[in-house]
Amino acid sequence: MLPISNEKREKMRKLKNIQTQYFAIFTKNCKACWKCFENCPNDVFAKVNILGIHKHIKIKNANNCVGCKKCIKSCISEVFFEINKIFLRLLFYIVE
Repeated sequence: MLPISNEKREKMRKLKNIQTQYFAIFTKNCKACWKCFENCPNDVFAKVNILGIHKHIKIKNANNCVGCKKCIKSCISEVFFEINKIFLRLLFYIVE
């Protein structure tokens, strides 16, 4: 088995914060309206708020997601992408 570089390990850690088994999020589109956070019945999300300037959601408990899509339906900013539609976009996001 090939060793994993620290850079690759960091990218894998970040991936855990943007994906469940049903969807992934593109945090750059997030307007921090928190509607997804409020509508999620299973405590999947966490708020990121750094000094009131850098705000977006992240996945806190991916295993809690049951695929109800209440977050996707409540989002007005095209933050969510169903896994079956996102592979290329997610790939480009990781490589940026």
